[in-house]
Amino acid sequence: MGMGKKVCKWGFLGLCGAGILWFCLPILHGGFGEGSVFGIFVCAMGIGLAVLYPRLAGLGGWRRWLARAWAGLYVLGLGWAAYLTVLIVSSQAVPPPEGLNVVVLGAQVYSAERMGMSLRNRVDAAGEYLERNQEVQCIVTGGQGGNEPCPESLTAKNALVRMGIDPERIIMEDKSRNTRQNLEFAMELAQKHGLDTRVVVVSQNFHMYRAVRLARSAGFEAYGLPAETDAIIFPSYYGRELLSLTKWYCEELLGLGNGGDGA
Repeated sequence: MGMGKKVCKWGFLGLCGAGILWFCLPILHGGFGEGSVFGIFVCAMGIGLAVLYPRLAGLGGWRRWLARAWAGLYVLGLGWAAYLTVLIVSSQAVPPPEGLNVVVLGAQVYSAERMGMSLRNRVDAAGEYLERNQEVQCIVTGGQGGNEPCPESLTAKNALVRMGIDPERIIMEDKSRNTRQNLEFAMELAQKHGLDTRVVVVSQNFHMYRAVRLARSAGFEAYGLPAETDAIIFPSYYGRELLSLTKWYCEELLGLGNGGDGA
């Protein structure tokens, strides 16, 4: 193997090793989930490919074709992940217009007064927007999950009220169980209350592309208002979002029409 190939091989192995460490970061905050497992698996597959490809290719025959197919599929997968990453990042590039009604997507809560970091960041972003735009209304979304003591929308509303937002400006949607339902039920409430359906949708930055697409599917003219994401937990969320978007596009391709339901 030439020096150039050795440098490329060890550089790739180093990137894969760094990727595994990055996807393990959520362990520090107890947030290790399917996104981290997926990311570690992809990085481990890359290490296996770099180590085994020369040996398999050198054997010739069906083993060489197996190695080539493995490498080709892996490169295609990386290209697809890069494409989805561009969509995720580009959805955050344009700031939302001022003066639009607000839809806050639900997330984990622990009581009527205590919420997880994701919802806290969404509420903070929504509160700042509502303070700047005193004339707009807000729909907080999210029903009660099986491991939650109350609807997510109740906790979000209580937090906004503590921030000084007039409760008369806040409408609760408390029946939904996923992102698609958050937005479909929010549209029903917007129509019921005669609200302008030009809205900003508040969710985490990694989730913004899919959230806005789902909002538009529900009938809103939607713009994204990204909330911050904990940098330690982000790798798990990022891996999960890649899986969710892939599932969504596959379901659209097959005509199932119900992709993107995840949080």
